[in-house]
Amino acid sequence: MPSGKRGRKGEIQQKVQKMSEKNPVLEPSYVGLDLSLTGTGFCLKRGSELSMETIKTTPKTAVHDLARLKYIRDALMERIPESTAMICVEDFFIPHMSSQINAAKSLIMLGTLVRVSLLDRGSPFYIVVSTQLKKYATGKGSGPKGLIIREIYKKWGVNAKDDNQADACVLAYIAEALFTNPADMPKYQEETLAKIKADAAHYNIVEE
Repeated sequence: MPSGKRGRKGEIQQKVQKMSEKNPVLEPSYVGLDLSLTGTGFCLKRGSELSMETIKTTPKTAVHDLARLKYIRDALMERIPESTAMICVEDFFIPHMSSQINAAKSLIMLGTLVRVSLLDRGSPFYIVVSTQLKKYATGKGSGPKGLIIREIYKKWGVNAKDDNQADACVLAYIAEALFTNPADMPKYQEETLAKIKADAAHYNIVEE
């Protein structure tokens, strides 16, 4: 029976190293995914370069709900390059009102579909909860809507077109930090990374 553990960091590093040997110019890439049915945020970070996009859909995008989920999944998988060293995906949100339950169910379906696809491909990924994302960007686990957009501009000079791209941007920066383990970062970011890693056993990431 499979253990559920997706591979060790050393194996990921070897894979990235082999890619670099084939193409020395190619730097490892890091990806952030903020999943949504109406506007999924995608961010690809490679060195100092960022590519951000919002993948928008409506019920008319596909013939039925499952086809719509597949459309979003396929669009994401097409955009994740082979040289990706780490991916961070924002976790499902927990509905607080009965009116949010159907939306939450659809997001869980989408999130599960994307996770299984990443698993099948062998892509390394962490799941990051909303409070961890906000704390890494702002120092606090909560804040008003739009705060992340302002914060990534202050911190990294990044202009995001919407909240989805802003969240995906932070997730890409977290993915890079999780893989590279930088020494010079604020304590609140160190704490955030430590908590994400502490939860890793639930998401099939194994540290050496």
